[in-house]
Amino acid sequence: MLRSTRTIVYRGQSTSFMIRFLILLSFTTPLLFIQACAQNKPFVSTEGRFSIDLPGTPMEEKNAREAAFGGKKLGWRERGVLFTVSYVDHPDTKNEDAEKIVEASADIYVTVIPKTGEIVARNKMTLDGYPGVEVKSREKDSFTVIARYYVVEKRTYCLMAMWTAGPNDDHVVKTLNSFKVIKPPAVQYNLDTLIPHPILTSPYD
Repeated sequence: MLRSTRTIVYRGQSTSFMIRFLILLSFTTPLLFIQACAQNKPFVSTEGRFSIDLPGTPMEEKNAREAAFGGKKLGWRERGVLFTVSYVDHPDTKNEDAEKIVEASADIYVTVIPKTGEIVARNKMTLDGYPGVEVKSREKDSFTVIARYYVVEKRTYCLMAMWTAGPNDDHVVKTLNSFKVIKPPAVQYNLDTLIPHPILTSPYD
């Protein structure tokens, strides 16, 4: 069963404003503001099993919806762009269902795009052979959102970038493209503990 990792409920004529307000509010107070002059370098999340280039350490959103399902949501602001990376594990995920899950995740995102916005593009992607989908939406005032979903084995990742389209467009894509998954290390076995040794006895003992 697919659990939505992102749900927004909205009403009224101020849909566009409210969605932006709710998105930005969750990071306004605790979010680490990263200066544009800082140099990007790989940030590695051992627990999240991913790396992404950024100029500092992202902040965890403690009350994120993902936390209720054992996942996490990290975010940071850079050059006027709000980035988030979140992930949730689905133990029952089968390899043959991975593509269906990313498509369903993208479908859920599309349903919360306000009427004032439009879908600029929706494309299938891959990450180290794992299936993914990217959805890009934009409003009339150039407020833009890119959402990328990947399913890596039993984990679903969601990358998002929110900004006003302009000179930072290339930087946003470059940052999102720097995302990499880290495969868990192979389990090492000590053959001496797995293979029982015969008990050598002498008939003369």
